[in-house]
Amino acid sequence: MARRITIPVRSFGSEVGIPAVPELAEWLKEKRGVEADLTTYRLERSLDAQEGVAVPAAGGVFYGERLSGAFLGMENGVLVGEPGIEPAAVTEDARFIRTKCKDAWTALPTPHMLGFRDACMGDEEEFSETIADLYARLAREMRDAGVQGHVLIADEADAIELEMLAGRKVLFFPRNPETFDLELLLEYQDTLVLPAAALGRAFDLMERFRVRKLILLDAEGTDLAAAAAELADPDLFEAGGYCKESCPDYWKSLVDRAFISR
Repeated sequence: MARRITIPVRSFGSEVGIPAVPELAEWLKEKRGVEADLTTYRLERSLDAQEGVAVPAAGGVFYGERLSGAFLGMENGVLVGEPGIEPAAVTEDARFIRTKCKDAWTALPTPHMLGFRDACMGDEEEFSETIADLYARLAREMRDAGVQGHVLIADEADAIELEMLAGRKVLFFPRNPETFDLELLLEYQDTLVLPAAALGRAFDLMERFRVRKLILLDAEGTDLAAAAAELADPDLFEAGGYCKESCPDYWKSLVDRAFISR
């Protein structure tokens, strides 16, 4: 009789839209005594449907607005004064996430996706390093407040960001792996994230780089079975998800099909 092996599902975040005013007002009534706003609502909704997800993640690209507000010395996204951080709002979010799910990570846009520009330092590399350093400090503050780690949603591979931010508690998620420089990513990160349909690319990359974990996005049972046949050890891979819309059904479907039979 075939043995069913459950494959862990990891979330890379959920994009939550702006609710209608009556819906938000009703939600805020439930939060009396709790400091909450539209971003808090979107964080909670991003987690709501992730039941059964082994590594849930609150947040998404939408969290960039809150994150941007934690950087000091900025005016409309332009650095005009002494750079610094004010972590109060993001650490409060981290504590809120912790109350909702003690195992949750947080999904954030990477520094380059925040769109910051320099009008003060006059050196592009120094500016990028400064922003990455401040970003790392904010992430540490959030982890100290209770979130388990960070997913950094990225549109491009930036060497400075990878060098300064990649680590055991920080996982870069290439939003468009087909156009992303995965070779550069794998110089800094030993987790490979690929669409399930691109499984064939995994074996070449895993031969050339030290890959400890393969995460297949939106995998069907046949994709997971193929990965298991090639890799032999199911512990080497996971099923991953990034919900752009219709999240309630998305996560349930992903969890339901994340298994192989042996």
